[in-house]
Formats: sequence, C-alpha cells, structure tokens
Amino acid sequence: MQSERKDPVTGIADRYYFDRQLNRAWRHAQQTATPLSLLLCEIDNFTRFNEHYGRSAADACRRQVAACLRATLLRPTDLAARYKGEKFALLLPRTDIHEAFILSNQLLDAVRSLAIPHEQSDAARIVTVSIGEHSLRPAQDSSIKTMLRLAEIRLFQAGHCGKNQSRLSASCHDTLRE
Repeated sequence: MQSERKDPVTGIADRYYFDRQLNRAWRHAQQTATPLSLLLCEIDNFTRFNEHYGRSAADACRRQVAACLRATLLRPTDLAARYKGEKFALLLPRTDIHEAFILSNQLLDAVRSLAIPHEQSDAARIVTVSIGEHSLRPAQDSSIKTMLRLAEIRLFQAGHCGKNQSRLSASCHDTLRE
C-alpha cells in the first residue's frame, strides 16, 4: 500500500493522498454496495483567528484541530486529511448516514473541548468547526464530484446558519434512521 503523504502544517494526510484514497474508497463502495460518507470540516472564522492571533497561533490551531479530528476516527480505513486552508476532510468507508451523524456530533464536541480561545469568532469564544456531510452507496451513474459538491453545500449551510454545527445529506436510499 502507498504510504500516506502528510500535510506539513497539520501532520495529517495531504490533499493529494486524500484524493487518491477517495477514488479507492469510491470504487470499493461501488463494487461492494457499501456506504461511504464524507465530512468536510471548516474552522469557524479562521481568517479572523489568523489576523488576531498571528500565523504561528493559526498553524498551532490547525494542528490541534487536525489531531482532534484524527483521534475521533474509529477504523483504520477512516482518513482525516487537510482539504485546503482551514478545511479538513474525513473519509469514512463503510459508514452510513446514521454513523456519520453520530461522528459529526462527536467531532463538534471534541473540537469545542480543546477550548482554544477565539475572541474574534461570532460562533463562540473558543475555536469551533462547521461540518458538511454527505453519505451514499455509490451507484455506477453517481460521481465523486457530486459527492464533494453536496458535502460543500452542506458545509456552506452549516456556516451560513450560525456555524458550530453540522449539516447532512444522503442519497435517496440512505436516510437517517429514527
């Protein structure tokens, strides 16, 4: 297996490695008809954090959040990666929407428990994240680009609707169990 390429700032997988693993997980989920979930996380009001506390503190914040995200993952096939800037991606093979929902709430709590001061945030006085999720069982006519786009839309909604929360979506047959 290819060794993991690490992001130099956060110490978790980089975008290149994430993209390769997403393609592999996608093909495997298509072949096995198993669920696949993607969570995109963004540090809330990170530009303000960076401007107020400086680059060194911003990089330390990214590292702490990345370590927190990685520590929350349960399976060896789960992957935390730096997506871009203050955004992270969590790739969750064999994870349905219900499991992804539970994990996203754990991630929200875990990041809040870091209690990193963030005086410039309009979400809280500590560092928080917003999460956009998409879960599905990839069909032959579905695409990775659509999955990424839907997770991005949910991330935007989480940020637009107050931050410090998650929003989820799923393909038609993967609905949240009540």
